[in-house]
Amino acid sequence: MSCLNNVTCERRTYTEKPHGHIHAFAQLVVPISGTLSVMIGEQSLADCCQNVIYIPPSSYHSFHSQGRNRFFVFDIPTFFLPKNKTLLADCLRMDGRWQAVRALLFDEVGESTASNPRLSDLCCYIMRLLEDKARHSASLEYMHSNYCRQITVQELAALEHYNPSYYCTWFLKHYGVSPLNYIRNLRLENAKDLLVNTDCTLMQIAQQIGYQHQSTLTRLFLAETGMAPAEFRRKNKSSG
Repeated sequence: MSCLNNVTCERRTYTEKPHGHIHAFAQLVVPISGTLSVMIGEQSLADCCQNVIYIPPSSYHSFHSQGRNRFFVFDIPTFFLPKNKTLLADCLRMDGRWQAVRALLFDEVGESTASNPRLSDLCCYIMRLLEDKARHSASLEYMHSNYCRQITVQELAALEHYNPSYYCTWFLKHYGVSPLNYIRNLRLENAKDLLVNTDCTLMQIAQQIGYQHQSTLTRLFLAETGMAPAEFRRKNKSSG
Protein backbone atom coordinates (compact mmCIF):
# COMPACT_ATOMS: atom_id res chain seq x y z
CA MET A 1 0.00 0.00 0.00
CA SER A 2 1.33 3.44 -0.88
CA CYS A 3 1.84 6.13 1.74
CA LEU A 4 0.99 9.82 1.45
CA ASN A 5 2.85 12.82 2.82
CA ASN A 6 0.52 15.70 1.91
CA VAL A 7 -3.19 16.36 1.55
CA THR A 8 -4.17 16.29 -2.10
CA CYS A 9 -7.46 16.86 -3.89
CA GLU A 10 -8.53 16.42 -7.47
CA ARG A 11 -11.62 16.12 -9.64
CA ARG A 12 -12.35 12.53 -10.65
CA THR A 13 -14.81 10.70 -12.88
CA TYR A 14 -15.82 7.07 -12.38
CA THR A 15 -16.85 4.43 -14.92
CA GLU A 16 -19.56 1.76 -14.90
CA LYS A 17 -16.98 -0.94 -14.18
CA PRO A 18 -16.24 -1.25 -10.44
CA HIS A 19 -12.64 -0.49 -9.53
CA GLY A 20 -11.51 -1.85 -6.15
CA HIS A 21 -8.33 -1.11 -4.25
CA ILE A 22 -6.84 -0.44 -0.82
CA HIS A 23 -4.34 2.16 0.41
CA ALA A 24 -2.79 3.39 3.65
CA PHE A 25 -4.36 6.87 3.56
CA ALA A 26 -7.95 8.03 4.08
CA GLN A 27 -10.19 9.44 1.36
CA LEU A 28 -13.10 11.85 1.26
CA VAL A 29 -15.42 12.02 -1.75
CA VAL A 30 -17.45 15.20 -2.26
CA PRO A 31 -20.10 15.15 -5.02
CA ILE A 32 -20.14 17.65 -7.87
CA SER A 33 -22.58 15.92 -10.23
CA GLY A 34 -23.95 12.47 -10.97
CA THR A 35 -24.32 9.48 -8.68
CA LEU A 36 -21.77 7.10 -7.21
CA SER A 37 -22.06 3.57 -5.87
CA VAL A 38 -19.45 2.73 -3.24
CA MET A 39 -18.55 -0.54 -1.52
CA ILE A 40 -16.42 -0.18 1.62
CA GLY A 41 -15.62 -3.62 2.98
CA GLU A 42 -19.04 -5.23 3.29
CA GLN A 43 -20.86 -1.90 3.41
CA SER A 44 -22.69 -0.81 0.26
CA LEU A 45 -23.55 2.83 -0.40
CA ALA A 46 -25.63 3.16 -3.55
CA ASP A 47 -26.39 6.29 -5.58
CA CYS A 48 -24.90 8.73 -3.08
CA CYS A 49 -25.60 11.82 -5.17
CA GLN A 50 -26.08 14.20 -2.26
CA ASN A 51 -23.78 12.56 0.28
CA VAL A 52 -20.15 12.98 1.27
CA ILE A 53 -18.30 9.67 1.67
CA TYR A 54 -15.46 9.10 4.14
CA ILE A 55 -13.23 6.04 3.61
CA PRO A 56 -10.83 5.12 6.44
CA PRO A 57 -7.23 4.14 5.70
CA SER A 58 -6.46 0.49 4.93
CA SER A 59 -10.10 -0.20 3.95
CA TYR A 60 -10.77 -2.14 0.76
CA HIS A 61 -13.26 -0.15 -1.33
CA SER A 62 -14.57 0.09 -4.87
CA PHE A 63 -16.38 2.75 -6.90
CA HIS A 64 -18.59 2.69 -9.98
CA SER A 65 -21.04 5.08 -11.56
CA GLN A 66 -23.57 5.06 -14.37
CA GLY A 67 -23.91 8.16 -16.50
CA ARG A 68 -21.99 11.41 -16.36
CA ASN A 69 -20.40 12.17 -13.00
CA ARG A 70 -17.79 14.30 -11.30
CA PHE A 71 -16.42 14.30 -7.74
CA PHE A 72 -13.84 16.02 -5.62
CA VAL A 73 -11.64 13.37 -3.99
CA PHE A 74 -9.37 14.13 -1.05
CA ASP A 75 -6.42 11.85 -0.30
CA ILE A 76 -5.68 12.36 3.41
CA PRO A 77 -2.49 11.23 5.20
CA THR A 78 -3.05 9.34 8.45
CA PHE A 79 -1.32 12.02 10.53
CA PHE A 80 -4.29 14.32 9.79
CA LEU A 81 -6.71 11.89 11.45
CA PRO A 82 -7.77 12.26 15.12
CA LYS A 83 -5.25 10.72 17.50
CA ASN A 84 -7.74 9.56 20.15
CA LYS A 85 -10.67 8.45 17.98
CA THR A 86 -11.03 5.98 15.12
CA LEU A 87 -13.27 7.37 12.39
CA LEU A 88 -15.19 4.59 10.67
CA ALA A 89 -16.49 4.64 7.11
CA ASP A 90 -19.25 7.20 6.94
CA CYS A 91 -21.88 8.70 4.66
CA LEU A 92 -22.74 12.32 5.46
CA ARG A 93 -25.68 14.38 4.24
CA MET A 94 -24.72 17.33 2.03
CA ASP A 95 -25.80 20.06 4.47
CA GLY A 96 -24.78 23.73 4.52
CA ARG A 97 -21.36 23.04 6.04
CA TRP A 98 -20.44 20.54 3.33
CA GLN A 99 -21.82 22.82 0.64
CA ALA A 100 -19.43 25.50 1.93
CA VAL A 101 -16.56 23.00 1.72
CA ARG A 102 -17.51 22.19 -1.87
CA ALA A 103 -17.67 25.90 -2.77
CA LEU A 104 -14.10 26.35 -1.50
CA LEU A 105 -12.96 23.33 -3.50
CA PHE A 106 -14.27 24.87 -6.73
CA ASP A 107 -11.86 27.76 -6.07
CA GLU A 108 -8.90 25.62 -5.00
CA VAL A 109 -9.04 22.57 -7.28
CA GLY A 110 -8.82 22.88 -11.04
CA GLU A 111 -8.34 20.08 -13.57
CA SER A 112 -5.04 18.95 -12.06
CA THR A 113 -4.21 17.60 -8.61
CA ALA A 114 -4.00 20.34 -5.96
CA SER A 115 -1.93 20.34 -2.79
CA ASN A 116 -1.34 23.50 -0.77
CA PRO A 117 -1.58 24.90 2.79
CA ARG A 118 -5.17 26.08 2.23
CA LEU A 119 -6.27 22.52 1.42
CA SER A 120 -4.46 21.27 4.52
CA ASP A 121 -6.32 23.82 6.65
CA LEU A 122 -9.58 22.79 5.02
CA CYS A 123 -8.77 19.16 5.75
CA CYS A 124 -8.34 19.98 9.47
CA TYR A 125 -11.81 21.54 9.42
CA ILE A 126 -13.19 18.45 7.67
CA MET A 127 -11.77 16.23 10.41
CA ARG A 128 -13.69 18.29 12.97
CA LEU A 129 -16.89 17.84 10.94
CA LEU A 130 -16.36 14.07 10.90
CA GLU A 131 -15.75 13.97 14.65
CA ASP A 132 -18.85 16.12 15.22
CA LYS A 133 -20.90 13.70 13.12
CA ALA A 134 -19.74 10.82 15.32
CA ARG A 135 -20.82 12.70 18.45
CA HIS A 136 -24.17 13.93 17.08
CA SER A 137 -25.49 11.30 14.72
CA ALA A 138 -28.96 11.40 13.17
CA SER A 139 -29.85 8.04 14.66
CA LEU A 140 -28.79 9.11 18.16
CA GLU A 141 -31.00 12.19 17.97
CA TYR A 142 -33.83 10.00 16.71
CA MET A 143 -33.44 7.65 19.68
CA HIS A 144 -33.62 10.52 22.16
CA SER A 145 -36.80 11.85 20.53
CA ASN A 146 -38.51 8.49 19.99
CA TYR A 147 -37.29 6.09 22.72
CA CYS A 148 -40.88 5.72 23.91
CA ARG A 149 -41.95 3.94 20.72
CA GLN A 150 -40.77 0.73 19.11
CA ILE A 151 -37.59 1.45 17.12
CA THR A 152 -35.90 -1.07 14.86
CA VAL A 153 -32.23 -1.32 13.96
CA GLN A 154 -33.31 -1.12 10.31
CA GLU A 155 -34.83 2.33 10.92
CA LEU A 156 -31.73 3.58 12.68
CA ALA A 157 -29.36 2.17 10.07
CA ALA A 158 -31.31 3.90 7.29
CA LEU A 159 -30.83 7.26 9.03
CA GLU A 160 -27.06 6.80 8.82
CA HIS A 161 -27.15 5.27 5.29
CA TYR A 162 -25.71 1.98 6.61
CA ASN A 163 -26.82 -1.61 6.38
CA PRO A 164 -28.04 -2.91 9.79
CA SER A 165 -25.03 -5.12 10.45
CA TYR A 166 -22.48 -2.38 9.80
CA TYR A 167 -24.60 0.15 11.72
CA CYS A 168 -24.47 -1.99 14.88
CA THR A 169 -20.67 -2.23 14.58
CA TRP A 170 -20.39 1.52 13.97
CA PHE A 171 -22.66 2.41 16.88
CA LEU A 172 -20.89 0.09 19.33
CA LYS A 173 -17.52 1.54 18.31
CA HIS A 174 -18.67 5.12 18.92
CA TYR A 175 -20.95 4.77 21.95
CA GLY A 176 -19.78 1.63 23.74
CA VAL A 177 -23.16 -0.16 23.71
CA SER A 178 -25.45 -1.65 21.09
CA PRO A 179 -28.27 0.54 19.68
CA LEU A 180 -30.97 -1.47 21.47
CA ASN A 181 -29.12 -1.30 24.79
CA TYR A 182 -28.75 2.45 24.34
CA ILE A 183 -32.53 2.73 23.94
CA ARG A 184 -32.99 0.50 26.99
CA ASN A 185 -30.75 2.81 29.02
CA LEU A 186 -32.70 5.86 27.84
CA ARG A 187 -35.93 4.24 29.01
CA LEU A 188 -34.40 3.36 32.36
CA GLU A 189 -33.18 6.91 33.05
CA ASN A 190 -36.50 8.43 32.06
CA ALA A 191 -38.38 5.92 34.20
CA LYS A 192 -36.20 6.86 37.19
CA ASP A 193 -37.07 10.52 36.67
CA LEU A 194 -40.80 9.76 36.46
CA LEU A 195 -40.69 7.57 39.57
CA VAL A 196 -38.99 10.23 41.68
CA ASN A 197 -40.59 13.40 40.32
CA THR A 198 -44.19 12.38 39.51
CA ASP A 199 -47.01 10.41 41.08
CA CYS A 200 -47.69 8.40 37.92
CA THR A 201 -48.57 4.75 38.48
CA LEU A 202 -46.08 2.09 37.46
CA MET A 203 -48.30 1.12 34.54
CA GLN A 204 -48.44 4.74 33.35
CA ILE A 205 -44.65 5.05 33.57
CA ALA A 206 -44.15 1.78 31.69
CA GLN A 207 -46.36 3.04 28.87
CA GLN A 208 -44.70 6.47 28.79
CA ILE A 209 -41.27 4.95 28.20
CA GLY A 210 -42.45 2.51 25.54
CA TYR A 211 -43.44 -0.69 27.36
CA GLN A 212 -46.87 -2.28 27.09
CA HIS A 213 -46.64 -4.14 30.39
CA GLN A 214 -45.65 -3.10 33.89
CA SER A 215 -43.80 -6.39 34.27
CA THR A 216 -41.31 -5.32 31.59
CA LEU A 217 -40.50 -2.19 33.60
CA THR A 218 -40.05 -4.30 36.73
CA ARG A 219 -37.65 -6.67 34.98
CA LEU A 220 -35.63 -3.71 33.70
CA PHE A 221 -35.24 -2.24 37.19
CA LEU A 222 -34.40 -5.54 38.82
CA ALA A 223 -31.72 -6.20 36.20
CA GLU A 224 -30.15 -2.73 36.29
CA THR A 225 -30.66 -1.49 39.88
CA GLY A 226 -31.27 -4.64 41.87
CA MET A 227 -34.60 -3.34 43.14
CA ALA A 228 -38.19 -3.12 41.93
CA PRO A 229 -39.53 0.23 40.65
CA ALA A 230 -41.71 0.75 43.74
CA GLU A 231 -38.72 0.22 46.02
CA PHE A 232 -36.60 2.60 43.92
CA ARG A 233 -39.34 5.23 44.26
CA ARG A 234 -39.61 4.85 48.04
CA LYS A 235 -35.86 5.07 48.63
CA ASN A 236 -35.24 8.01 46.32
CA LYS A 237 -38.30 10.06 47.23
CA SER A 238 -37.61 9.69 50.93
CA SER A 239 -33.94 10.63 50.48
CA GLY A 240 -34.67 13.62 48.28
